[in-house]
Parts: sequence; C-alpha cells; structure tokens
Amino acid sequence: MKTSPWAMLVLLVSACGVVETEVAPEPDVLDTQGEELSTTKDTFLLARRDVRKCISPLCGGYWVKDLNSTMQERYVSAFDFSQSVSLLAELQDKVTGAPDGEVVVFGRLGPKESRFNTRTLLVKDAYRALPGNTVPGTDKFYGVGVTKIACVTTPCANLQFTRLNRTTGHVLGTEVSIENALRTRVQGDWVMERIRTGRAVVAGHVTRSGADVVLTASQVYVQLPDRIQSCPRVAQPSCPGQQVASTRTANRCTVPVGCTPFGVCAQFFPTCEAGYSLVSWVNLCPRFACEPEWAQ
Repeated sequence: MKTSPWAMLVLLVSACGVVETEVAPEPDVLDTQGEELSTTKDTFLLARRDVRKCISPLCGGYWVKDLNSTMQERYVSAFDFSQSVSLLAELQDKVTGAPDGEVVVFGRLGPKESRFNTRTLLVKDAYRALPGNTVPGTDKFYGVGVTKIACVTTPCANLQFTRLNRTTGHVLGTEVSIENALRTRVQGDWVMERIRTGRAVVAGHVTRSGADVVLTASQVYVQLPDRIQSCPRVAQPSCPGQQVASTRTANRCTVPVGCTPFGVCAQFFPTCEAGYSLVSWVNLCPRFACEPEWAQ
C-alpha cells in the first residue's frame, strides 16, 4: 500500500521574530495496515487495567491500544511474559502493577482461549513512565536514535525521531527537550541517556524553528529493566581529616571521586513527589535526587 508523503502543519507563532513550525505526518498510516491488533507483528501499546467485575478471563485483564493510532482499545485477558528475555519474574510486577497510562508494552496478541475466545498479550518488552506526568491528547509517541551523521556546523540534525507503529514519521532532529517531563530533582542526565540509547519511548511533539528541530517531551517511558549492569565497585579513597566526595552517574550509580572538606551545609532533607524516592550522596554537602520507585 502506497503511503503518503510528509506534510507540514505550519503554526505561525510570533516570538522575537521567530517562526515555529510544528512537524506532523499526514495522513496517519498504521504500520500493520489495519485497525486490529496483530497476532503476527509486535507493536507498541498503552495499557490500563480492566476493573469490570465478571468471570475471568472475560474480565480482570487489560485494555490495550496501539500507540499513535485511532483504533479502539482491545481487551486482553492477561499479559503473557513467556516470550520475553528481558522481563524476568522480579520485573513482571512492575508491569502488571503500573498505574493506568504509566506502562507501554511491546508485543502481539496470543492465541485464542478455547472456551471464551479471549486472547492474552504476548509481552516482549515494557516501559515505565515517569510518575506525575500527563500526556496531552495531541502528543505523539516517538523512539529516538542517534544517527551517524557527522556535522560541521550547529545545530546538528543527528537525531532521528521515529513515530512508533508507523510506516512514515521519521524526522531528523537536533534536540530532545525533557524539561516539561522532569519532576523535581529527577536526574536529567539519566533520562536523556535512556532516550539517546534507544531505551525509552518519548511522548511529545516536534517543532521546527529555523534550523532547530526539537522533540519536546511531555512524558518519558523507560525500558525495563532500567539498569542493565550493576553499579561498579569502586574503592573508597582514604580521606584523613576530610570526607569522601561522590557523584551520581547517568546510570543512577553513586561513585566516589575523591576527597572533600567538611562543608557548612544546610541541615534539611527535601521530599519527593508521589511515586518517587529520595536518594542522597555527599560532595562537600549532601546532594539529593528523586528517582521513580519502580526503578529501585
């Protein structure tokens, strides 16, 4: 089936003489060429629990819907993780226990159950959202990849924004803006590292301003498990008369980096928003970050 070329939806926004252009594909074309979930092709889906009260498996499963689709939600009786190599048993509760709208799954429909003709969803991968964010209805869902383009000028369009589940929608971009998706004290370098390495789904919209093509995120879904490798074991330095100074890496690891004097520091412990836990380390004074509870 022939797909239509990209079209540009121009929004003239007067701000310091700059014209912004919102980039959008037209029309919407499903990668599966249909309006039904596939039994042969894996797609990205948003999931919410079914709270109806009736006999299982007719009730009590999940409602799922393809990302970037106008199709109606489809009921599945359960998530089947038997074909997943990444979602081990200890991670499956992080998927099934996620609040509505805070989990994206990648998978396909399973075979029909003989008695009631219901189907499970064969889940290959799953992504958990940063708690506390709301995705506007006009935002789309993207995967981000770093291209091999070597730039000699700036801004450099070396990022590819791919609209998920679509045959069209690949846009070369210059930047991903995550400011609107970050809650208080959430590590931006951690979120950005997951995005740039292809381990996140980004909900947002793409705008063009001159040579800048920016994906502005309203929500980020991080692939499970978040930390693929354990934090490195680094020997603690000897700091006579001082204290060990540490830093927090983009992999959420606290690593000693040397010695620092004891500082005159404010004696307070901040709080995190709902769905986050406080972590701390010392670099002259105590430093703090809030990380999603599901990431622990």
